[in-house]
Amino acid sequence: MASEPELKVATRQKVLNPLYLAWGLVLLVIALIILWVYFSDDPETENNEMPVELSEQTKEENTPVAVATEMPEQMQDAAPTDTAPEEQVIAEEPSEPAQQDLVNDTPQAPTLKVPEQQISEQRQALISTQMPLKKAPNENLLVKGDNGLLPVLGPDGLVAWKEYARPYSGPEDVPRIAILITDIGLNTKSSNAAIDDLPGQVDLAFSPYGRNLQDWMDKARAKGHEGILMLPAEPLNYPDNDPGPHSLLTNLSETDNLKRLDWLLSQVAGYVGVVNHMGSKFTASEEGMMPILNDLNNRGMLFIDSRSTRFSMAARLARQINMPRAMNDRFIDNVISPAEIKRQLAELEKTARTFGTALGLARATPLTIREIAAWADTLDKNGIQLVPITAIANRQPIK
Repeated sequence: MASEPELKVATRQKVLNPLYLAWGLVLLVIALIILWVYFSDDPETENNEMPVELSEQTKEENTPVAVATEMPEQMQDAAPTDTAPEEQVIAEEPSEPAQQDLVNDTPQAPTLKVPEQQISEQRQALISTQMPLKKAPNENLLVKGDNGLLPVLGPDGLVAWKEYARPYSGPEDVPRIAILITDIGLNTKSSNAAIDDLPGQVDLAFSPYGRNLQDWMDKARAKGHEGILMLPAEPLNYPDNDPGPHSLLTNLSETDNLKRLDWLLSQVAGYVGVVNHMGSKFTASEEGMMPILNDLNNRGMLFIDSRSTRFSMAARLARQINMPRAMNDRFIDNVISPAEIKRQLAELEKTARTFGTALGLARATPLTIREIAAWADTLDKNGIQLVPITAIANRQPIK
């Protein structure tokens, strides 16, 4: 019996030994994990590298090249300038290796490119509209003034608005639309784009403040475009909104405004007529407008009322003196966006179908030029003629 306590102790030791062993194994495993973590590569680095590679590859596979270049161009065109956004487009294009991976590793994405044959046909159709107009100016329609050459009536009923006009011999019973692009001569790139990329039937309006205007006029006529001279006139919020130092103003005398008109008309030669630039206040003033219209009419000019205000009296007054005239029906790109430009052009078509003729004004921005060029290709199948402004003179109802 005396040995029982020893037996109990021995028995207790056999029960505790497995526990000690288990704790030892746990500590050993923890030590091994610590050593493995210490000597292995940084898992965060590996995890950070892999998602970046997969993300870039996924972006290239899911984004067609055409989309990558198309969106920045639209953003570019919404901006007032046209140089910096082009550099952004170039910087954002995929590199050559990325394009190669896209071709080799993924199914070919639907292309947005126009077939070369179709591009060639469209280009040929455009070129066919850009036949050169007759040489201008005609010396018989010019006289030397204080600021340069001025338009005048010629012998035997010769008048500038007919002499410099683009000939039109289309059908009489088809709706006609004329388009006038303004601000030519202020920006070299936009002016070249308007001259080169738009059909010859589209008229171009030259700013009197542009440089080398006669060169621009000669180039435009060589591509079939009629030329219009812009006349800056007083807006309602003048002088906060100032059209320039030679603007026609309601607070000036008739003599002073005619002197300013003399300067404006002398900046270039060979135009068929003039269009008011701004002028929401001046064109609503009969006292201000009548001397200007009489002078222009006596020089054989066509007057285009841009209708910068619904209160403009210009077209109505021109009709009273039997002056050749046209009126703007719609500003095409007051909002610079493809959808809005398309909507305004569609509205212009409705006007032409309703009244037989329509005239739209737009500025020489890259987006506007592209949209109008694409729209012009659709007119024939829609039963509408794109015509120069001289082909709609005196045909619009006075509104």
